[in-house]
Parts: sequence; C-alpha cells; structure tokens
Amino acid sequence: QAIRALQEIVDAGCVVLPQGSNTGLTGGSVPRNDNGDSRPVVVMSLKRLQTHFPIDDGKRVVCLAGTGISTLASSIQEWFPDRESHSILGSTFLNPTTAAGVAFGSGGTLVRKGPARTDRALYCKVYKNKFGEHIVSVVNTLGIEGLEEENFQEGAGNGVDTLDSYCMDVKQGYRRPMMKSSHSKHGQAKASDTEYSRLVCECSKEVSRFNADTKGEDCNRSEGKVVILATVHDTFPVPSEKRVFFLSFPDFETCLDFRRKVILDNPEDLPISCEYLDRDSIDIIDRAGRISTFLIRFLGMGDIMSTLWNVKNQIEGLPFSWAPMFCDKFLHAFNNFVPCAIPSKFMTPGKDWDHHCLVAVGEFGNGTLPRFMERLDKFVKQYNDKALGDGTKVVSVVEAESESDVTALNAFRFVAALAFKTYCVGEDIQGISVDYSLPKNGGGAPPM
Repeated sequence: QAIRALQEIVDAGCVVLPQGSNTGLTGGSVPRNDNGDSRPVVVMSLKRLQTHFPIDDGKRVVCLAGTGISTLASSIQEWFPDRESHSILGSTFLNPTTAAGVAFGSGGTLVRKGPARTDRALYCKVYKNKFGEHIVSVVNTLGIEGLEEENFQEGAGNGVDTLDSYCMDVKQGYRRPMMKSSHSKHGQAKASDTEYSRLVCECSKEVSRFNADTKGEDCNRSEGKVVILATVHDTFPVPSEKRVFFLSFPDFETCLDFRRKVILDNPEDLPISCEYLDRDSIDIIDRAGRISTFLIRFLGMGDIMSTLWNVKNQIEGLPFSWAPMFCDKFLHAFNNFVPCAIPSKFMTPGKDWDHHCLVAVGEFGNGTLPRFMERLDKFVKQYNDKALGDGTKVVSVVEAESESDVTALNAFRFVAALAFKTYCVGEDIQGISVDYSLPKNGGGAPPM
C-alpha cells in the first residue's frame, strides 16, 4: 500500500513528505514551503507500519517504519531481557519512530553505540526515466533469508509481499519461525555504526558526527529524500551494572579535558552515554520544563505521553488566534507551582556551576566500569587538589543513588527541546536552538 501510494503521489506531481510519529521537535516531519516550490505537498504517514520482530536469535531486530523506539525498547526487554535496542532521541517520551532515527542519525548522546544507522533496509527512491516519468524504485538491502529478490523467480512473488505476509502473521499473534540473516553481502552488512567507538576516540581536529554524514545506504540521514519502509538494527548487551553521574565543571576547558582524558580514553571503556548541559539549559528547563518532566517521570514514555502530545497539537491547531501559544503559555505560567523536577543534590551544582555532563557508565563483563571509575577518580583528584591550592572552584561529582534519581535526570534532559519552546513563548521572546559539533581535540562555541 505504501509503495502504491507513493507512486500515485509522484504521478500527481506532488512533493512527498514521509512522516513518522509527527513529534515535530526536529522540524523534519512538519510540512514547510520556504523554498519557493509551488508543488502541492502530500504528507505520507507511515505510523500504521508498526510491526517489529527479532531475527538471528535476538541479536538483531526488524522494524517497519512506524515502529516507535520506546515500543521497541519494551518489546526487546520482554523478548530478550539481556539485550536492549539502540535509539534514544531527545523526544523518546513521545515514542518517535525507528525510521526517523535512521533518517536523522539520532543517538547523539550514545557514546558506546554511536548514532543510529544501518545499511540493511527496505526503502523507495524516485527517479525519472527517459520519458520524463517519475518511477518509484524499491531498494531491498534487508539481507534476510527468504526476503531477497534472488529468492524469487520472475513473476512468482517478491520480498516486499513476503515481508508483508510475515508481518501480518506477527501482528495477528501467529507464531512463525524466527528469520535469519542471509549469507549475501546485504546479510553481512552493518546494522549499526560498528566503527564509531574507534573513530570517536581518535583525538583529532575532526568531528565524530555531523548532519551531512551520509555514508552507507541512502536511507542513512536521508531526511525524507527516500521513503524508508523497514530497517534491520543490531541489539546490544545490557550492562550487568550501571552507574549514573552528574558532573559539574568550573569552566569549559576543564569539561573538554574531562572528555579527552576520561570519556574518550579508549574504545573499550567508553561510557554508555554522555550529555553536555550548560547553565542556560539547566535554567531554561527548570523555568519551563518542570510539568513536562514530572509527567514523564510518573506516566512513563510511550503511548500515554504520545496521546497528551497529540492533544496539545490539536489544541494548537484550533482556529483561534490564541490557540498556537495556549499550551506553552499554560505550562510556563504554572511551572513554578510545581516542585523542582530533579533532587536538590543535582540542582544545586546545576545552578552554581556553568558546565555539566550527565554520564552513564556500565559493566559489560570485562572490567569496563572499574577502569572508567579509576580514570574518573584520578581526574577529579588531580584537578581538585590543584583547585583547592589555587582557591578556585572544584569539579563536582554527584551520583544518582536510586532508580528515581536516574528517571528524574533522564526526564529532565528529555524535555530540553520542549522546554526551550515553552520558555520562549512564555517569556515573549524570539529564540533559536542550535546544535553544533566540536573537534575531538578541543573547540568552543561557534560565533553567531
């Protein structure tokens, strides 16, 4: 149906806009007409393509384009408790899709896994033939036994129809033999960024990830230039132990030094994730994101939050002049009636220091956690001994001691994009949020 719909859209001379969960926080799924293109825009929702299933004894998973990453995480936890999925977007609580993760290279904080990418996918491209007609071409690099085009004789089925049939059985609860990767080049292709851990530790003037990094299959960082229908992703081992720290630094240079000496020391001992937050981020989330943070903490991530987000979108779409800003005005006005969203042991250094890192570290069976802690303790001791002698600010390290602490910190950072919009609307100011990459051997904020 999706392929036929795409052909109808291009035959009508329209712009195709693939849409996942329509969170809108990245702007990628929102129709815009700021480039002078006069063609009609057709939004092609892929939200109904939600089926997902494991292959290769749980080492990988196949996701149709509408599979939510929060839904996928829950499914893998149920199927294989010792494995976990990849993607974590800043809007995870809204259950964005795995296809969006690939199309936008999500997972910026995931130091160990790297950004979301895969060379194993089913997607559509549009090209012009010699008669000027727009033709939809289906590219199948899934690399799954029984789904590759060479498995079928001409006129006797194809991989798309077979995948459709398998997914329909899975959706209806029928048990089918677990599929396996083929021995073809596609079956042996990458289903995650396996080189990232090595590249990110190479201290050079290069950046590790950037928006124009389109290496691999065309589905990676495609941003709507192709229509992704299904993808294959690696799953990852769950750490046997996990610790989370909120670190605060007196200046940006010390933060960068921590990145080089502790975070990126070697590919084997990389932390699970590391996210930088400056003082402005802390202040804005605290001033405009308390309600959203508490909703995530107590309602969880996934369907309920997605429903509330849809209600917000519907209110903002009402035909009244006040409607587009009503929800953000409300969240901003009542924000301070809600207690601080994270415990004071985190918020106090968050307000007293200007640069912060939220770091999660895990033990993966070969001493990764003790070695990381040794580097961390050495760095903090050396710096703080010098700082105390100079009478300057020390590095603050606060550990999340409970699951509640971890949930609060995660929710706090998840709402950053939402809180920024709420803050700008509530304060009646213009604002722009900019993501930028720094070289691995240094860097600073770019001039605006």
